[in-house]
Amino acid sequence: MCVDEKFQTSKYLRIVPREGDVAVYHSLLGGLSLVDANITHLLNIFHTPQNALEAHTVVPYFSKEQVRSFIATFKSKGFLVYPSCNEYDVIQQKISQTKESLHKGSQIGVIQLVVTNNCNFKCSYCFINQIYASEKRYASQVSPLNRHMSTEMARIAIENVIKVLKESGKSSLWIQFFGGEPLLNWKTIKFVLEHFEKGDKYGIEINYSIVTNGSLFNHEIATYFLKYNVPIIISFDSPRGNDRHLLDGKNAFPSIKRNLTILNKNGNRIIFNTVLSKETFDFFDTALVDFALKNGVYEIGVLFDLDPIFYELKNTCDIVNKLWDMYIYGNLKGVVVTGYWHMIFQKMVAYDHFKYNSFKTCSATGCQLSIEPSGDVFACKASSGYFGHIWEVYNLLLSDTYKEYTMRAFRNAPECDGCEIENFCSGFCLGPLEKKYGTIQVIEKRTCDVYRELTRKLILNVEKNSIENYQMPPNTPYLNMMEDFCLLR
Repeated sequence: MCVDEKFQTSKYLRIVPREGDVAVYHSLLGGLSLVDANITHLLNIFHTPQNALEAHTVVPYFSKEQVRSFIATFKSKGFLVYPSCNEYDVIQQKISQTKESLHKGSQIGVIQLVVTNNCNFKCSYCFINQIYASEKRYASQVSPLNRHMSTEMARIAIENVIKVLKESGKSSLWIQFFGGEPLLNWKTIKFVLEHFEKGDKYGIEINYSIVTNGSLFNHEIATYFLKYNVPIIISFDSPRGNDRHLLDGKNAFPSIKRNLTILNKNGNRIIFNTVLSKETFDFFDTALVDFALKNGVYEIGVLFDLDPIFYELKNTCDIVNKLWDMYIYGNLKGVVVTGYWHMIFQKMVAYDHFKYNSFKTCSATGCQLSIEPSGDVFACKASSGYFGHIWEVYNLLLSDTYKEYTMRAFRNAPECDGCEIENFCSGFCLGPLEKKYGTIQVIEKRTCDVYRELTRKLILNVEKNSIENYQMPPNTPYLNMMEDFCLLR
């Protein structure tokens, strides 16, 4: 570093005062860190361009070596930049690279395999049939030719995707069994597990998961899922709710409880998938954490209502506090409470997450192919974005719709520019945006408030030993000396 080189703080630098320290991060690149008051003071000095010598004259109680070390460290994190630097170039370069390789499937990493559109439940607030925005999507959902996926369709679909992935140099694939209630088509799930196994014979690593209502398990299914390391994600909102019913109108809770016992005895990994919505709001509480613990469940994923009306009926503070109470209680009890809202924070802790991930929090932005029993491919089960048919996978990757959804991985909408969580958040679910606005290039402002406030609370409460810490004591004989610049983990 030349001593005459001038630097200034990034316009994307965000500073969040905490009790006893300060959190700092870059709203495009992340790198969330905790710093002391001295480093905060130095960062403030660099609001105007300075070189190391100029900065030292302002803070002579720091040595020249300390100031140079400060500049080198925070330049590497993007917190300090050259005055003429266009920082958004990093994102533009990634967008350009993605566009060039999009037709090769470079972004694909997930198959949402919709093995059936049938369900044995009749839940009062299921999003299916309420969220779709196009005639094509609705017709596909109700078509008698799109009920159960055959084993042959599953084989062709997965092999076509594997071929694309290998040609693009990718080494792994995640397959999520979805529905409907996927276990109504156990035949195809069993075939996929036995035929593709962990991907060795195809030269690619395959991992699996399933989203299920939890009512149809038996010993055979539990054993297969344990053998192939399939996490079981059970849609379950509360032990106090009475909102999930079988087709005959009976409460589904007893069957779910019975199957939790089977899965626990078998040693399966179970995750609860719960929704905080207008229908569940009154009984969404810490009782779910207690119930999870009693039934060997140590992970709870919390999703938000897919209906924008929820954010008008409930204010931001009430929504955030509901979730925050469960999050804190879960931490105390050893149950991980997470979700897309928490992924925003996790992306922020990382540095330049796009180096390792092709999306922010929503895989429907180009990373995922949601394959229907008929072979039609959409962005997600909750989306109307139609890409094409899996038999013509290369044409699918060239479709304008696929390109549009993939580009949203980098920028949600113009209104996001300058937001403190700009490059970590995928915004509201795409399906409701399609239905309400007829486009995905928009935001739902009330949900933005929820995500920002939750992120702020996570930053304020993050433990010191879980992210990078920087301290810089003044170089003066009147203080106990420490290392000039120390990184604490």
